[in-house]
Amino acid sequence: MKVLHLISGGDSGGAKTHLFSLLDKLTGLAQVRVGCLMEGVFYKEILEKNVDSVLFKQKNRFDLSVVDDIANMINNEGFDVFHVHGARANFVAGFVMRKINIPTVTTVHSDYLLDFDQLVKKLVFTNLNKMSLKKIPYYIAVSDNFKDMLIERGFAPNRIHTVYNGMDFSHVPKNPTTKEVYAKKHGFEYDENKVYIGIAARFDLVKGVDVFIKAAGEVLKQKSNVEFLIAGDGVERENLMALANETSAPEKIRFLGFEKDIYGFLNLLDINCLTSLCESFPYSMLEGAAMGKPMVASRVGGIPSLVVEGETGSLFESGDYKAMCEKLIALIDDKAARVQLGENIQKRATTLFTNDNFAATHIQIYESIVCDYHDKKRYDAVISGYYGFHNNGDDALLLAIVENIKKIKKDARIAVLSHRPEETRKIYRVDAVGRVNILKLIKVMKSTRVLLSGGGSLLQDETSSKSLWYYLFVIKLAKMCNAKVMQFANGFGPVKKKSNMRLAAKVINSCVDVITLRDNESKKAMEAAGVEKCIEVTADPALLLVGADKKELDKLFENEKIPTGDYIAVSVRSWKKNAPDFEKTVADALGQFCSDKGLKAVFVPMQYPHDMEISQKIAGKMGNNAYVPNKQLSIREAIGIIGASKLNVAMRLHSMIYSVSEGVKTVALRYDPKIDGFMQYVGLDGVVNVETVTKDALTEVLEMAYSNEPLSQCEKLREKSRVNFDKVVELMQK
Repeated sequence: MKVLHLISGGDSGGAKTHLFSLLDKLTGLAQVRVGCLMEGVFYKEILEKNVDSVLFKQKNRFDLSVVDDIANMINNEGFDVFHVHGARANFVAGFVMRKINIPTVTTVHSDYLLDFDQLVKKLVFTNLNKMSLKKIPYYIAVSDNFKDMLIERGFAPNRIHTVYNGMDFSHVPKNPTTKEVYAKKHGFEYDENKVYIGIAARFDLVKGVDVFIKAAGEVLKQKSNVEFLIAGDGVERENLMALANETSAPEKIRFLGFEKDIYGFLNLLDINCLTSLCESFPYSMLEGAAMGKPMVASRVGGIPSLVVEGETGSLFESGDYKAMCEKLIALIDDKAARVQLGENIQKRATTLFTNDNFAATHIQIYESIVCDYHDKKRYDAVISGYYGFHNNGDDALLLAIVENIKKIKKDARIAVLSHRPEETRKIYRVDAVGRVNILKLIKVMKSTRVLLSGGGSLLQDETSSKSLWYYLFVIKLAKMCNAKVMQFANGFGPVKKKSNMRLAAKVINSCVDVITLRDNESKKAMEAAGVEKCIEVTADPALLLVGADKKELDKLFENEKIPTGDYIAVSVRSWKKNAPDFEKTVADALGQFCSDKGLKAVFVPMQYPHDMEISQKIAGKMGNNAYVPNKQLSIREAIGIIGASKLNVAMRLHSMIYSVSEGVKTVALRYDPKIDGFMQYVGLDGVVNVETVTKDALTEVLEMAYSNEPLSQCEKLREKSRVNFDKVVELMQK
């Protein structure tokens, strides 16, 4: 692998540190050359390192005379990847790309909309950088938050890779400047009875140093044994000093200036802070972690990847200096907690964020983008299903499919046919196109190796024939475009019209390469329809998802004003064939059951907002012991609520699947044959028909299910579900 990096050459902040850290290890894994566009700080320092470097000297940032020199070097010397950093290099790369035939990738080190403060520079350079970024095909984001930012702004998810900054922790001095010596150098005496709180940051608005000073002012109103230290300089210096002078104890807020002895500074601190309004994954955070200093930081960018609340430090919402004050006071009063948090953050940093991991991840990214750039197909898989309709069960299927494909093939290129493609892109971090846009459907099918039709019961005419025709059309179109087709963990049926049955069998027999179904009843129905292909019964992919943990559920229940204690979970839906007194019958049975067992009922609306009305009606008829969350539950929240329940009463299929995956006792309210098929497949018999349900019948089934032993076949079902993904990846590689 031969890589040409291009950077302005004048960088002195995070981009410089990032690239220097990367080069320390990358030069041992690939042939690397670094090009600079000016003789600035970065260029002068790179000359002192054992790194192949070259100067493409521009007269000014708009000088394009260097473009041919860069392109000729790439073409003549056989580089594999052109990797650029920063606005100036992005601008030049936009012109170089026209003359080369290798992939260009840019690292997004910051929020590019905030890189320039001055009005003229913001108007000119920010907009130029925005246009340049749109031309570049591949991106490396330095945090997951930055990847989300790029997706939010319309960049293709499959072209964005994430890598967190790494650090060579062997360079951290074992004997940094002592606290006493460092303090004396800056004109004060170290006092072991004081708590020293500090921040090292550039004095720009985006770094939020004013937040640090405001929080310091609040702390100093309550604590006298504290001093605040600020290392840094910049255009906001005078404003920040004036702000400090307005506090109740300005003498306890010290400005130390630009600090070269960063480890001496950090050694003195008891608490390290970061108050940025926007951030990537700053090295100052890793440097503090290397010294074992607990952090109080704003919850932005990649910071939460290192600063875990209550484990390695504390987080507050960006700009909220009063919340920061509360976090600081809690640590000021608890030395043992400071020590423990410091040990934890040091261990986390030195385990997860090393230079070795940093460089190795870049090599993987380079290999991935080279393959993608030269591949005639843009996607490994396109997923078709009932996606983008806010149905928790179908959304769970999509999440499980995407997550588990990427566990096996990390760089899998996936696109989804969705009712809400923009929303799908943001949530699942994959490309998405409108499911009924015929031109886009043709384009995406021509661009994929595999179509995954699934999961769920897509081929049925219970709701309408149009639905069945649509999914068969998508399958047929994929085959016409020479894509492999897999029916992925489908349910099949009911298909009531004979003409639809014949059509389904014809399309499946002629177009589908691999079939997996989620239950035996679906297999029988498909074979009865005339399908002659090999069919394997596996299990629903949603069985592999993990629900929200207790801490997250406690917070959810607190926000929704749901009291703690044991409960049953309930998921219901409106259905055209529900018994006329369905709501009262279910409410009476559940109300009596909960009263007898000392339980409450927590409703889990699986399709939002469609299931809200009937959930609220039944809960209202049960009295004060039933609760319906007002918000749209996430997939993990729904699984978590069901997983923590004593019994799940479920009408929606995926509510049953969630309880089976969590080993929770289940009662099924049957409205569709797929409910019978699933319950039989997992060996459960607690089923009540919604068309004929009575209070006595439902009560009897509730009592029976509640007395049963917890489910034990969960792991066996998960193993069957994993078979689906082995087949997908095998098909993608053919």
